[in-house]
Amino acid sequence: MLTEENITLFKKVARKIELKKNEFFVRENELCDLIGIVESGTLYSYFEDADGNFIVSELYSANTIVTSYRSFSTGILSPAFIKVYSDTVIYVIDKTMYNQLLSEHYFLLLFKNIIEELFINKCFKETSLVKLQAKERYLKLIATRKTIEQDFPQHLIASYLKIRPETLSRLKSLDLHQG
Repeated sequence: MLTEENITLFKKVARKIELKKNEFFVRENELCDLIGIVESGTLYSYFEDADGNFIVSELYSANTIVTSYRSFSTGILSPAFIKVYSDTVIYVIDKTMYNQLLSEHYFLLLFKNIIEELFINKCFKETSLVKLQAKERYLKLIATRKTIEQDFPQHLIASYLKIRPETLSRLKSLDLHQG
């Protein structure tokens, strides 16, 4: 998790952008040359699989890092869309500024922390999809991201968890009756 100090340092050199609901931070097959920290609002990353199914790969809310990191890091086109779910304010740094700041010790450490957080989040998600049952994934998600159910609709959360919305409804219903 990024510290307040990390976020403050990032904001000092970043520029603020505001995006409205249904706008895109990046589109599939576009270059993503921005990395940002969400100040307020929500976004989600998604793509379509080979069968045309809509799959949510990430949910972004306040104090999370938003980017298509593979595109940002390598200069290849983004494999996914990042779309605004609710009006959003993001502090962003473009690739040119990022490269300039890498020569400064404090920013090198900050960017190291950002990269580690992105990587660790990806590893946790991949592991949970393989090792945990749907209910365990859901319980882990709501335990670690307290406002997730207020921030996003059920169909996006279900897609993120790789379950059907009806399954999520059933899990929530069981959880309420057992609690």
